[in-house]
Amino acid sequence: MVYRVNDGDWKPMKDLPDDLRERWVEGIIAEERVATYAQPIVAADGDVYGYEVLARFLAEDGKLLSPAEVFAAAKRRNRLYALDRMCRMAAVRSAVHLEGKVFINFIPTSIYSPQHCLRTTTALTRELGLDASRFVFEVVESEQVEDLDHLKSILSYYTEQGFSYALDDVGEGFSTPELLREIKPHYMKLDRGAANNVSDDPAKQRMAGELLQAALQVGAVPLAEGIEREEDYRWLHALGYRLFQGYLWGKPEAIRPLD
Repeated sequence: MVYRVNDGDWKPMKDLPDDLRERWVEGIIAEERVATYAQPIVAADGDVYGYEVLARFLAEDGKLLSPAEVFAAAKRRNRLYALDRMCRMAAVRSAVHLEGKVFINFIPTSIYSPQHCLRTTTALTRELGLDASRFVFEVVESEQVEDLDHLKSILSYYTEQGFSYALDDVGEGFSTPELLREIKPHYMKLDRGAANNVSDDPAKQRMAGELLQAALQVGAVPLAEGIEREEDYRWLHALGYRLFQGYLWGKPEAIRPLD
């Protein structure tokens, strides 16, 4: 026997107890229990270039939930698009309180039709009187992108609407130099694992240099994230990275508090 949830894939009945236990994610989506936090992104001279907007979620008992846990539950219940859209819209609304560029994560596999799924995002920016050129949508992907043409259609739609896009976590997981060359993002974000302690690690230095060259070849602005040490910032700056993000300049701070 098999079953499915929210028109998702058919699953064996042995998975039903796990799905039932994760119904709590439906309440988060229905009640929009999401808060937005912002972490600064700085230029080489230390001036704030923009902010990455991050989502945080609240359980019914008032406790903060792990974003990874929430997104995993939403995926299992076939509610990834609804959760991703809720976070994206909350981030756009938060942009009215921020200066400079606004970097927003999105999960491309949750979007089945760019024109249908993303039109609410473009409509909201216009409604709020925000210039589309301020927004940079970060491709966040925990799984390998199998339909590259679909991803390119999403990014093409964003570009047509005046937005920019970034490839996140480059050098880690599935965000590879090959994907970087394929999608030619406006920004390349060096993964924190590759940036942390880079000034002391020859292997990480080689990787940072190779990814920098790959970014420059496709015209992407190189951004190093997860910077916590002055030595790493100085090393990456000297190498040629132009933008930086990490605890060295500030932790994420709440923009829109949870109600």
